[in-house]
Amino acid sequence: MLVGDMAIVLNLLSVSVLAFVIGIATVAVVSRFVLFRLEQVSFNSQKFILWSLVSAPWWIAFSCISYFMPYSLGFDKVFNISWFEDFAHWHHIDIFSFSSWHALTLLLALIYLAWRVTKTTFARTKQSIALSSLLSFTDAQDARTTNGNQYLLMPVKVPVAFTTGFISPKIYVSTGLQTQVSDEQLNIIVNHELAHVTARDPLFKVLFTALASFYPSRIKQTLIEQYVLMTEKMADNEVTKEYDHLDIAQTLIDVARLQKALPTDCDQASVSYFGHDYTSLRVEGLLNPINKPSLTTFIITLALLATMPVLAASTVDSFHHFIETFFIH
Repeated sequence: MLVGDMAIVLNLLSVSVLAFVIGIATVAVVSRFVLFRLEQVSFNSQKFILWSLVSAPWWIAFSCISYFMPYSLGFDKVFNISWFEDFAHWHHIDIFSFSSWHALTLLLALIYLAWRVTKTTFARTKQSIALSSLLSFTDAQDARTTNGNQYLLMPVKVPVAFTTGFISPKIYVSTGLQTQVSDEQLNIIVNHELAHVTARDPLFKVLFTALASFYPSRIKQTLIEQYVLMTEKMADNEVTKEYDHLDIAQTLIDVARLQKALPTDCDQASVSYFGHDYTSLRVEGLLNPINKPSLTTFIITLALLATMPVLAASTVDSFHHFIETFFIH
């Protein structure tokens, strides 16, 4: 048994684990009302909403620790914060027993975190090695489009174009694609990939995927799909500053036809493939852009995000006392 500051720290960590789990459950519910409306708001709003949702369990857990911290340190008595007594009536927070459910919660959380980090790291390392081997084997050469944009040309028959690299992203185009598209289409393709380079999409997609990996598989897949679709639409939108929407849409369709034989399980977390990701939805977005985005989704999301920490804090306290009716404190 521990008594004092270390006990407070461990007890607060057990609270953060509960808050994290509650955050996962809350986002699972909130996403049902928000994600299918994403196309109604601007790209910047979509990015804010998706990053807020995928990171919600972490900042909810931090919010709960921040909420309970003054009570645990006795500041409620110094500053007469009476509402803590009604809302966070936690007894003996300065005592931590290794036979309590707090200890079991921390142990399970540590095991799960180690397993998740190991699994994610192994998957990313395996895919990075495979991609690095492919790129080194193909001996890509520097090339330029007719409008002067630089890319790396790979002597590969498979028609692909993609951006990869975390610190210094690079654009790759295969000879199998270059020889089957017009100069204007190649310009559109490389401009699209340049948008990924500027936004550092490969790096942020890996970070987003890592955060999403803590969710159940269905929610995880939905979040990742929405994020990938958003990044592709944002890159398409950047190209519309120089080329007509119809020309970009036609290029997407033509490249998609060439890529029919490509596998459908390409690594979306660290590579952005032109024409491979959600082509029909991207074409629809180009042909029918939203001129008057609705604020309803954004307002609903902000309201839900603002109330989630309070909901989690109250639920954590209720869970805490409910659990203590069955287990040792």
